[in-house]
Amino acid sequence: MSRYIYRYKYLPDMIGIEGVVEKGTIKFTHPSDFNDPFDCMPSTKLGSFSNLQELNPRLYDFWASQPGSPAQRLMRREKSVRILREKIESGELLTRLLESASVLSLSKIPDSILMWSHYSNFHRGAVVEFKIPIDNRIVDINTVYRDMLALDVDYTEERPTLEFSGARADAADTLRQLFLAKSNHWSYEQESRVIKRTGGCGIFEYNHELLHSVIVGAKSNSYFEIRKCVAAASASMGRKIEIFKAEFDRSAYSIKIPDFRPKQDIPQLLR
Repeated sequence: MSRYIYRYKYLPDMIGIEGVVEKGTIKFTHPSDFNDPFDCMPSTKLGSFSNLQELNPRLYDFWASQPGSPAQRLMRREKSVRILREKIESGELLTRLLESASVLSLSKIPDSILMWSHYSNFHRGAVVEFKIPIDNRIVDINTVYRDMLALDVDYTEERPTLEFSGARADAADTLRQLFLAKSNHWSYEQESRVIKRTGGCGIFEYNHELLHSVIVGAKSNSYFEIRKCVAAASASMGRKIEIFKAEFDRSAYSIKIPDFRPKQDIPQLLR
């Protein structure tokens, strides 16, 4: 039996809405363009390069195999560490780690007043719902972004520290520290992220079959235009894409989406 998570993309205008709904394309953003200046910017430091034979035999063997006397090899090693320190302190190393990457930000919730205001043009845009299968399967890490395999952001009090040392790096830890850690000031976003490791930012095709429904903003004047996009997508995929219209609650600080069925998230299997 297939298992799914449901994630939501807040969109501000018809350009983005038409792209996502009708054309099957979506925008990935480089971290330097995020509105949080600390996003994808962990603290960095130089760690220890001692005891390499035990902690990182491959790196130890590499340096041991270099030509020259033991003293010359030691000098080259110390120079390499010194250059590494300079690149860490200048920020160059972190910039290089991020330069080809981009991120698609999704949310777990479709009815956040703040999210509608900040990312959907003050409730004039729309929210697109994706139904994402998360069954264990073999994936191509370079094209996994097409399948919207979203990882949940961790909201923390403390800024993470990415340490560069002689020890072998844990790829999962590095990914979390680089892309999935944010200040808890942003926890209201309930964000999940699709991480594109290479190819930079821009507009890319995604698996259009993941499109599940569209929610039009409470202040939108484009309902009928959006409905045409939804009808075109439904015809293209041979199944009905639902469309809903958000409303402002008359007695509470909340967004209502009539006839929309909230989904219960299951434990994240991709962490």
